[in-house]
Amino acid sequence: MKRGSIGMAIFTGVFVGIMVFISTYLVPEASSITSIVIAVLAAFIGGLIGNKLFPRREEQTR
Repeated sequence: MKRGSIGMAIFTGVFVGIMVFISTYLVPEASSITSIVIAVLAAFIGGLIGNKLFPRREEQTR
């Protein structure tokens, strides 16, 4: 397994959760489509940021 991918996945999940929570708090009567679009955009942006913070590294073989 590539090292760094778990950290990126956790960061992305937390980022999406925070963004969805903030959007729900700020716009409580938003439609489901709007919430889905926000979650997708947050996942994309969170993945990009997570990839920069936790770059993938190959495990060293002996």
